[in-house]
Amino acid sequence: MSDYLSFEGRIVPMIWGENTYTVLPLPNDIAETLQAQNAKRVEGEINDHPINLALTKAPVIDGIFLYTGKSLLDRIGVSPDEPLEVRLRPAPADQVDVPDDVARALRTTDMTTNWDSLSPGKRRSALHQITSAKRAETREKRITKMLTDLQEGAL
Repeated sequence: MSDYLSFEGRIVPMIWGENTYTVLPLPNDIAETLQAQNAKRVEGEINDHPINLALTKAPVIDGIFLYTGKSLLDRIGVSPDEPLEVRLRPAPADQVDVPDDVARALRTTDMTTNWDSLSPGKRRSALHQITSAKRAETREKRITKMLTDLQEGAL
């Protein structure tokens, strides 16, 4: 794995149609270095909080950015326009970090093989539903639903 690329960044609003998204624009030199390494995703840290995010483009903003939705901002504890310390490096395209409680639930229900058969994108999507829960009870319900969906082949 390559060395980290570090920079100070800021989350900014990106208005697209009637929606406003929060994004972290990458400095041009960082974006060019990542593109030269054929990176599609990056791993690293924002203010010492681990991330694994897709490099993204949109016609309403110049350059490459990382989408930083509300659940990520809440986890990191930052607001738009605050200065951030960012460390990034290319992430393996198929890498999906599974939280301990989800991994434990997969093991105890013998669903690990089903989980491993999903594409990385489907795994990330299922995990996003779980990790975006605000309450522990909601998180548990979403884990249970994911396990049911896995068993029924609905994922």
